[in-house]
Amino acid sequence: MRVIAATNSVDDIEALKLLAFEWMDEWNGKAFGIDLRLETHLQDLTRLIENEDSELFLLIKMDRVIGYMGCTCFDSPLGNQKICQEHYWFVSGKNRGRGALLLLRAVKKWAKDKNCSHLIMNCSNLASDLHDRLCRFYEKIGYMKFETSYIKEL
Repeated sequence: MRVIAATNSVDDIEALKLLAFEWMDEWNGKAFGIDLRLETHLQDLTRLIENEDSELFLLIKMDRVIGYMGCTCFDSPLGNQKICQEHYWFVSGKNRGRGALLLLRAVKKWAKDKNCSHLIMNCSNLASDLHDRLCRFYEKIGYMKFETSYIKEL
């Protein structure tokens, strides 16, 4: 397995379609009353590739994309730091252990290269039913709980 930064190429986004569909299929196209639309998600992934303060990392195994993570750097609204925040990520079920660590390592290096002082990782129930395990994973590798969000359909 290896991690690469996506290029500004249609091929990268095309390669993500099956994987993004796998993620969305876990929620039958809807979660928490939020419609999950493949084309909208792929457009957002394209924006991550095109923005110089963002990046989309691809996890590759045997020339096939088996995971991805998008992140953005921004100036902290609280101080004089630059922060990197993960937007979302997904790794195909059989590859989650080592694949997750490889993606995190690549994002951490990229954030340091961008002079970020912190990396914020999200844990959403929208991502999968593995929420509690992912929280424990983050804590095990040294992350601290930072924020809790709630959602209500209006």
